[in-house]
Amino acid sequence: MRLNQNKVAILLSTYNGEKYICEQLDSLLASTVPADIYIRDDGSQDSTLEIIAEYTSKHINIELIPGDNIGVVGSFFNLISYVNDKDYDFYCFCDQDDFWENKKISAAIDKISYSHTCVMYCSILKVVDEDLCFKFNSVYPNKEIGFSNALVENIVTGCTVVLNKAAFAEIKYNLPDPRKIVMHDWWFYLVMSVKGKIIYDSDSFIKYRQHGHNVEGMKTPIKRIISKFIKGRNNKYPRLTTQLKTFDNLYVQCFSAEQEKKIHLLISVLEKRRYFSFLSLLIRGKIYRNTLSDNMSLLYSFITGRI
Repeated sequence: MRLNQNKVAILLSTYNGEKYICEQLDSLLASTVPADIYIRDDGSQDSTLEIIAEYTSKHINIELIPGDNIGVVGSFFNLISYVNDKDYDFYCFCDQDDFWENKKISAAIDKISYSHTCVMYCSILKVVDEDLCFKFNSVYPNKEIGFSNALVENIVTGCTVVLNKAAFAEIKYNLPDPRKIVMHDWWFYLVMSVKGKIIYDSDSFIKYRQHGHNVEGMKTPIKRIISKFIKGRNNKYPRLTTQLKTFDNLYVQCFSAEQEKKIHLLISVLEKRRYFSFLSLLIRGKIYRNTLSDNMSLLYSFITGRI
């Protein structure tokens, strides 16, 4: 690895990604900012490992870390721990099936390089189909980005995240049990809502491929509601309450008095199934998602015991 030449690390988790991994790696290698690419494979059963091995034989800035199947959250946390003793200025997170424009990293660095305190960059997405044909842009958040939103909604997409050195140090210092976290990027949002600054870019430099095998797909609000009505709660992820209690246990000392009161009230309401109290929190804007439909979905999920 060319640690002395590169100051950017890309952390990429793969799982049965043979269909798109070449396009993704080629796009990373075309970046205007050189980067070291760390790939942890989460127990692929297809030809993903062989494909990546071919890339590592040709590019000294790509390292493959084979692993057992522990899930996407654990895989990314494993990568964070793996690069713990390496010294980079910026850390990017990457999915296996997207396509990065060559200025994606430079655009992020331009936004956050001014600060030596904790800063996380993220952005909207250019959603594309399997052939990288443009479909639509994801929506920029229309409500305040921060703690009250982060408690109940994840607006951060991991493949857009870039952490500066201070933010990465904070994340790696308090890595939780991945089994108690809904998704790694949501955890980043929670932590940065109390420990750092979040830069949310209204421009996008990533083609986010939408297909039938995404771990997390991009859906319209109506489709999200319909999906939750039909499928019910996704039991492969922990309940929201578990994530909030984990966050509280690790970061309570960082909360303001108002934040501490709010998260403890929310946890109590969720655990005791206090329906009118939950509705009151939503109506008064103490917690919120970005759209009316998403707030309705949140309320429905609570009433039906899915969070």
